[in-house]
Amino acid sequence: MSRLVALSGPRRATAITYAIALVLVACSAPVEHGDGREVGPTKVLPDAMRDLEGMSFAAGSGGPMLTFAVIGDFGTGERAQRRVARRMCRWRASNPYDLVVTTGDNIYPDGRRSYFGPRFFDPYSCLLGHGARFRATLGNHDVMTDNGSPEIDEPAFGMPRRNYVFRRGGVRFVMVNSNRLRLGWLAKALEPQDGDIYTVVAMHHPVFSPGTHGSTPGFRPDLPRLFRAAGVDLVLAGHDHLYSVTKSLRGIRYVVTGGGGAPTYPCRDKWFVDVCRERRHFLYVTVTSERMRVRAIPPTGEPFDRFRVAG
Repeated sequence: MSRLVALSGPRRATAITYAIALVLVACSAPVEHGDGREVGPTKVLPDAMRDLEGMSFAAGSGGPMLTFAVIGDFGTGERAQRRVARRMCRWRASNPYDLVVTTGDNIYPDGRRSYFGPRFFDPYSCLLGHGARFRATLGNHDVMTDNGSPEIDEPAFGMPRRNYVFRRGGVRFVMVNSNRLRLGWLAKALEPQDGDIYTVVAMHHPVFSPGTHGSTPGFRPDLPRLFRAAGVDLVLAGHDHLYSVTKSLRGIRYVVTGGGGAPTYPCRDKWFVDVCRERRHFLYVTVTSERMRVRAIPPTGEPFDRFRVAG
């Protein structure tokens, strides 16, 4: 069984609860997807692309520990993507951030390297050329070409492998390849370390979604149980091309942020939904020691939704 790491503060998960969750996951065969193999060597990012592990500010410093943006389902190369990208750059002028997390479908229609220029480097040149770093996850379209290897091999996407963890500003980011979910790896990756105030999971396929694709079959109830036991604060997904945020479900907000550029999908009524909008957007997240503040930013106009996650 994986070693448990104690975490002080109000978000601590007890060792007993977490151990029970690990046992439940290990014994729950129906939600293991694929053979769980890693394909290809582990990639080491060049110095210019590495993030500072465990970076944080002292309590009471008055400023945020971290700010970051989130986009999903974006790599079309079409006008809608470019409008969102331009807003991301304009927003950054007065709301600084240097990290962009993606929820997958980074390159349509199939993750092919020949599309990287017009569908990634060109739209986000104002970010990539001015110090912003991407940390991506793989969507179902990305893995259509060599299981996503072209994107993993490109340092600008910031993926050292298909599943990985990085830490910034008191946040533990667990980046999941939901095309082939590896529950054993995920359980281990969720174990907190000293300095982790929040845990954010990013994946492509949603646990809860009111969109056309809907909630992903096989993810419930095991993933919510595991996330709850591990003290996860926020789960980010894409796949459905809309914006949705659930009610607080046992202390966790599940967000679908798939409005980065692909054609949008309609919202459907679901019991778990707090807000759903058929709009293109990106997310802007501000992290302090007390809370995470999440805002949904459209191509023009004011943020159309916002919510907070307590620390």
